[in-house]
Amino acid sequence: MRMNKETIVITVISVLFIVGMGFLVWKGPSFSTPAAPIVASDPSLLVRANSHMTGSASAKVTMVEFGDYQCPACGAAYPILKQITDKYAGNPDFNFVFRNFPLPQHPNAPIAAEAAEAAGAQGKYFEMLDQLYANQNQWVDSSNPLTFFLSYAGKIGLAADKFTADVAASKYASAISADQSDGNQLGVNATPTVFINAVQVVNFDPKSIEAIIDADLAK
Repeated sequence: MRMNKETIVITVISVLFIVGMGFLVWKGPSFSTPAAPIVASDPSLLVRANSHMTGSASAKVTMVEFGDYQCPACGAAYPILKQITDKYAGNPDFNFVFRNFPLPQHPNAPIAAEAAEAAGAQGKYFEMLDQLYANQNQWVDSSNPLTFFLSYAGKIGLAADKFTADVAASKYASAISADQSDGNQLGVNATPTVFINAVQVVNFDPKSIEAIIDADLAK
């Protein structure tokens, strides 16, 4: 079937329009403005009185992470957050808080959270956090991760019998559930989710995070 000149022109314009719109949609994210900061709906849910923290609850700047010890993204973010917490460790105006948020697709995450809590009961919470993330590839797919956790407990000087009994009994399940409940109410749906003074971090570049902290410290 032969098309007249007008039909051909309309067809060509339509094709160019569709291709052009497709290009704009594809390129769109590159030119979009940064997402607006997400503020915690209820800042009181970010930190509980019994939350594990590196500093004071009254610190000028508080960075809160909702994390999953088996989560690959949390493992990748760990060196960045470790660098930052180490940098501000001696500053009394800085406080880092870790909240448990084990995801259902990670079967070893709950027992890892129990291991961290059991270490916390002996005053070594963040030492165990370091061990769990630094050695994540060792235990992440293990059918018996407790054997690895016991070796970490020995490295950081925990009483092995108490540690083992606490983890085996899921002694801190309610504390872990409380963290998850707070995270759910705050809209946390992925890990790691990090807040600095109740504002969610959207860029995990160390310099960007440090700039936020420095600005808040200067206020």
